[in-house]
Amino acid sequence: MTVSTCAYPVLNCSAASDLEAKLLPDESAQWGAMQGAGKGIAEAVLLDFEELCSPRQQLRVLALVGKGHNGGDALLACGQILADYPRARVSVVMLAAPEAMKPLALRAYKQVEGRVQLHVLDGAESEDAIKGLLEQMSDGRGFDLCLDGLLGMSFKAPLRENAAKLIRAVNAYDAIDLRAAVDLPSGKGDASDDCFFLADFCYATGVAKHVIFSGMADCGRVRLVDIGFFECKCGQLEPCDCASGTDEFILNEALLAPLRRLRSASVDKRSFGHLFVVGGSAYMPGALLMSVQAAVRSGVGLVTAFAPASIAASLSAQVPEAMWVPWPETANGTLNPRALPLLLDRVDRATAILVGPGMGKDRSTEMVAQEIVKLVDVPVILDADALRTRVVEQVVKRKSSMGPVVLTPHMGEYMRTAKLADPDYSTATLKQFCRSYKLITVLKGPITRISDGESVLFNTHGGPVLSRGGSGDLLGGLIGGNLAQTNKSVLDAVSRGVLMHGLAAERLARLRGQVAVHTTQVLDCLPEVLRQSSRRCCK
Repeated sequence: MTVSTCAYPVLNCSAASDLEAKLLPDESAQWGAMQGAGKGIAEAVLLDFEELCSPRQQLRVLALVGKGHNGGDALLACGQILADYPRARVSVVMLAAPEAMKPLALRAYKQVEGRVQLHVLDGAESEDAIKGLLEQMSDGRGFDLCLDGLLGMSFKAPLRENAAKLIRAVNAYDAIDLRAAVDLPSGKGDASDDCFFLADFCYATGVAKHVIFSGMADCGRVRLVDIGFFECKCGQLEPCDCASGTDEFILNEALLAPLRRLRSASVDKRSFGHLFVVGGSAYMPGALLMSVQAAVRSGVGLVTAFAPASIAASLSAQVPEAMWVPWPETANGTLNPRALPLLLDRVDRATAILVGPGMGKDRSTEMVAQEIVKLVDVPVILDADALRTRVVEQVVKRKSSMGPVVLTPHMGEYMRTAKLADPDYSTATLKQFCRSYKLITVLKGPITRISDGESVLFNTHGGPVLSRGGSGDLLGGLIGGNLAQTNKSVLDAVSRGVLMHGLAAERLARLRGQVAVHTTQVLDCLPEVLRQSSRRCCK
C-alpha cells in the first residue's frame, strides 16, 4: 500500500522522543514548539467543549502541572485561555514548587504567574484531602475544564505515590465537565501504570503516540495538535526521516482537499461515478434509505438502489435523486436470489456497489451477497447484513482483475468474520485479517481503523454522537459514493468517506449536542465540512 500523503505517522514514545530531539535541537526550537502546543491545545479544547455548550466568559479551569514540558504545554494553554477569556479563573496544582521545574516549563509558568491560583502539594495529603482542596479552589462549583500536564511520554512506571494520589483524587472528583490530557494521560506511556488520568480528550502534540491507540478509547478521544513537525506543500505531507518504518498513521483533513476545490466546467453526472446500492427488506427499510441518502450527498454522480418490491416505491418518493429498481422478494420480505439478473444486466453501468444495509440475515440475502462478490468486477463494499462469514470467504476467490472488496464491520462483526474469541484492536491482527482475505477493512469504533493488510490508518473524528442506530448506514453510503467517484486510490477514497462522516458528526455535536439529535442530521453538516478552504489542509 502507498500510504496517503494526508496521514501523519504514529510512533511509540521512544521513537517520538527521537523525532523531537532531531526536529527540536536547541532551546529556541523547543520553546517555539511549546508555544505552538499550548496555543493549539487551548484552541482545540475550547472547540471540543462546544459539544457541551458554548464556553462562558467565567470559565473555571483546573491544571495539573508537572516539572517537564507537558507541564509547560498546559501552562501555556492556560495562558491562551486567559487571553481569550479574561474573566476565566485558572487553578494550578503542582507536586513540586515552580523552582523545581525544567527551564522551559518554568519559563511557561512565568508567563502566567500572578494570573493563576497556585497550590503546591506537599505529598502528605490524602486523596480525600485533595478532593477537599479541589472543592475549595472551585468555591464548591467544580471546574469546566481540567488540563492534565503532570507527566509526559518519558514517564516510566510505576507512578510515585504523590502523583498517584492526585490522579486518583481528580479521577474521583465528579464536578469536572471536560477532562483533557496534554499529549498523553499521566500514567500512560510505552510502559503504562494501572493508575492513569481518565481523559475525555487527549491532545497529542507534534506526533501521535502508539499507546493512545492501543485499546478501544482508553485515552479518550484523540486530537493531533500540529506544531509543524510535518511540512505541508500543496497538500502533500513530508515527514522527517525519523518517522519512517511505522505501519500506523492518523488521517489528516488534507485528504478532503479534492472535494473542497471547484469542479471542472466540462463535467456532467457521468464524470463522478455511479454507485449501486443493494439492500433493504420489507421489515427494515430505514437502513437502505439512510445509505442511499448518504450516497446522494457524497458527491457521486449517479445512484441506483435495488430494494424489495414492496418498499421501493415509498423509498423512491423520499429520495427521488436516486434511481430505484424493485427487486422480487422471498416470503420473509428479503431480496430473492433468483432475481439477481436485475443487477447483473445493469452492472456494466456501475463504478462501485454497496451491499448489505437492511438486507436481513437469512440464507437468501447471504446468497445474493455471495453471488455479487463472485460475479461483479467493480469494487464492492460489504456492509451490515452482508458481513457474513461465507460471503467474506468468497473474496479470496475473486479474480485478480476484479476490483477490491471493502468491509465495514464493528467489533462484533469483525470478531465473527475474523474468527476471534475476544475483542482485538491490535494492528497486527487487523493487518493479518486483511492479508488473509485480500480485502480492505474499515473497523468501526471510537477510533476507526482502516487497513489493507500493509498499514493501518486511524480516524479520530466522530465521537459519541454517532453512537446511535443508522450511523453505520450513513458511513456505508459515504464510503460507497467516494469509492464510486475515483479509482486512483481506493484507500484514499475509503478514508475520505470515513473522514467526511466523522467531521460532520463533530460539527453536529457542536451545534446541537450529543444527545437530542437525529442520525440523519449528520448529513446536513456535510456541506460546511466541505466548504472549508482547501488551503487549511493541515489544521
